[in-house]
Amino acid sequence: MKTTVEIDEDKLDAVMATGGFKTRKETIDWALTEALRIATINKIVKTPWTMEEAKAAVDPSYDVIAMRNISSIPIKYSKPARSK
Repeated sequence: MKTTVEIDEDKLDAVMATGGFKTRKETIDWALTEALRIATINKIVKTPWTMEEAKAAVDPSYDVIAMRNISSIPIKYSKPARSK
């Protein structure tokens, strides 16, 4: 969708440079996505879930203790090959 709006060029340039975006479209899309994410978080914080909603959000078969035991197994890493 094409829309004409006035945008603060300095802010847009700063976001593009800081975020490493190549295009204005990419920058604006990212900014809108972030704004939506933050607004959603703020909405959730203002209206916390009921106990029923919280229970429905977690799979009843999820076992946190089992997951902790799995993640406590050390991971063995091999040394990366050096480039010449």
